[in-house]
Amino acid sequence: MQALPADMLEHLLLSRRLRSFTSGATLSLIPALGAILTLAYTFWDAAPKALLLGWAAAQIAQLSVYVFLDRQLDIETAPLEELKRHWRRFVFLQGVGSSIYVVVFPFLAPFAEGLNIAVLGIVGTAVLCGVLLVHRTVPQAATFHVLTMTPSLLLTAWMIGGVAAWPTMLLILSFAFALLMTIRTQDRQFIAAGAAEIERRESTVTVRMLLNDYEEQSSDWLWTVGPRGNLRDVSERLARATGHESGRLEGSPLLDLFMHGEQRDELARHIVERSAFRDLLVKLRINGEMRYWRLSARPRVDGRMSGVARDVTTDKLVEERVAFMAHYDNLTGLANRYLFNERLRGLAGETRSNGASIALFYLDLDDFKAVNDSRGHLVGDRLLREVGTRLEQEIRSEDLVARLGGDEFAVLIETRAGDGLLIERAHRFLSVIRAPYEIDGQSYRISTSVGVARCIDGDCDADELMRRADLALYAAKEKGRDHLALFEPELDRKARERRDIENDLRDALARGQMRLHFQPIIDLDTGTTTGVEALMRWYHPQRGIISPLDFLPVAEETGMITALGEWAIREALAEASKVEGEFRLAINLSPTQVKNPNLVATVAQAIHKHDFAPERVELEITEHVLLDQTDASRSTLMRLRELGVRIALDDFGTGYSSLGYLRSFPFDRIKIDRAFVENVIDDLHSKAIISSITRLADALGMQTTAEGIENREQLDILRKLGVEEAQGFLVGKPMPLEEFELDEENSGLLCLPDPKLSESYLDYRERRESAVKRRGGRAA
Repeated sequence: MQALPADMLEHLLLSRRLRSFTSGATLSLIPALGAILTLAYTFWDAAPKALLLGWAAAQIAQLSVYVFLDRQLDIETAPLEELKRHWRRFVFLQGVGSSIYVVVFPFLAPFAEGLNIAVLGIVGTAVLCGVLLVHRTVPQAATFHVLTMTPSLLLTAWMIGGVAAWPTMLLILSFAFALLMTIRTQDRQFIAAGAAEIERRESTVTVRMLLNDYEEQSSDWLWTVGPRGNLRDVSERLARATGHESGRLEGSPLLDLFMHGEQRDELARHIVERSAFRDLLVKLRINGEMRYWRLSARPRVDGRMSGVARDVTTDKLVEERVAFMAHYDNLTGLANRYLFNERLRGLAGETRSNGASIALFYLDLDDFKAVNDSRGHLVGDRLLREVGTRLEQEIRSEDLVARLGGDEFAVLIETRAGDGLLIERAHRFLSVIRAPYEIDGQSYRISTSVGVARCIDGDCDADELMRRADLALYAAKEKGRDHLALFEPELDRKARERRDIENDLRDALARGQMRLHFQPIIDLDTGTTTGVEALMRWYHPQRGIISPLDFLPVAEETGMITALGEWAIREALAEASKVEGEFRLAINLSPTQVKNPNLVATVAQAIHKHDFAPERVELEITEHVLLDQTDASRSTLMRLRELGVRIALDDFGTGYSSLGYLRSFPFDRIKIDRAFVENVIDDLHSKAIISSITRLADALGMQTTAEGIENREQLDILRKLGVEEAQGFLVGKPMPLEEFELDEENSGLLCLPDPKLSESYLDYRERRESAVKRRGGRAA
């Protein structure tokens, strides 16, 4: 900060003292003349007239000299040395005036009686306290005045009242002390005010310097307008920034620079009202290019307004880009999830208030991940952009297409169309997305699934409409690719039921609601029970017995399958260990369980705890486990084999069956899916498939078991096709293990089969043994 020169500081302080002193002294002239005349008049007949007139003349002469000297001085323009001379003269005159007053009061005291005493006391008090008016900026003269007047007044009081005047004398001393303290305080305040003035002036100098630098170097521009809003003192930099000459801008309206709009109207209001404002954004064109300025200004005491203008075009463009990215998808240019949710909530609110209706189409491309994996993400991105373009071409300008993320799209429309028209619109979406895509000379085809939901007359809010569309999309996907589904209350009922199952399932184990049923497996040659499969049942207190088909998928999706699976392993081995016999115990494993690193330890601990032979345990896995051919899954299966347990491949022949699975892992058993068994009587293809499976298993040293046998004819055909074991309702339904009976003859379990079925086994064994004998001991 640039400081003021020393002589300038001294001049400033001295001029302030003189200005204040002369102002107070001028105001005190009339009271001073009044005091002189009052004393002269009061004591004219009591005191010697010559001495009284001489004193009054001396006082008037002193005041006249002061008036004369004051008129000779121009404080604003006088140099420092002249100010010092006048200051010394004024201080001297004040000392003379105080000295003249000092002698008058003791002089008049002997002549004071009655009213004269009161007048003398009043005038003396006024003269003593008048120091605060006359001498407030002259501490030396003020102190001299108090220190000389106080003894004079004390002597006067003593001369008039003697010892009895001590209260008055004490009062005079208290006044003197208070006056001295006040003089000291006033001088400190004066010096502080002078320092503040100096600091203000230094700040003004600094501000001017900074403004000059600002004008030269800053990217902002200073501007000033007059009371009517016309530009004043236009700088060259401001003129260049607007693309005009300074002479042309001088005196022209500031508002003419800017484009019409709300911001310009607000600027006009501030100029008319002369009110301060900050960072007001306005638009203008400079050489045909759109620019954005931010203006700030404050009114001035001279009626003008001054402010700063800043070009924020770059920042504004960045801000608009950020705003676009916050509301629109960067890949397709469609609305993103945030903007979609905002529009959805807005329309849903309108439907609740005015009874309008909205419809939502929720689209999910079918197996789009395969496109990215096989063709690359660049092709996938171009397909997504093309899908967005095609959807936009199918809607009205007031409708909204959004990409919610990944390969999910949504179309939001306001309409009162019926279900038929909505389905027709959904079919149109399916059709345009299904059409071939030409990218870099290659043709691509994709499809989508569409869920359709609507709010009619405000019967749902935004979240509910989204939930309905999601349920409809889920239903469409269950139909397969390239399908649509319209939300129906039945979908909601199923969703709520699933949610209820999920909530109740979390506490089912803790409440002891889970049970194991066991379904027998028989040998087709002997009819004896060779094993049982443990099947879980949920004994719900309200719903009754719930099949695993109704709750295990929920458990798999929510992760509860791990706890249920571990419980099933421990419980199955605990119950089977209580029954005599050498039957096999089959337990199902879910894909999630196989991924669990604690599976091997759980099986090993359960076998050891119940002293159950490991070779009697058969763990069944599905082909879904084999889809995840990770080292962890294969390691888990190998470690289970090392325990001595057997591994069976369940539901073989459906889904993702591959001979590579049988080669990559040595299974002990293949279980033929019920889908082939139920058609084996009339379907030659099913017979051929089952026959191939049994031959393949025999060649690989694996055993076979057929599931889902419900009649005698199926069983006989399967026996002829080489199937070794059978399982199904014909053989026995799942039941608690305590309902099984022990077959003491065969040291196994008796599953209470149909007596005719047992007789059939006996007849079959007899015929087989006869055939063996006829062929010389070789089995057919």
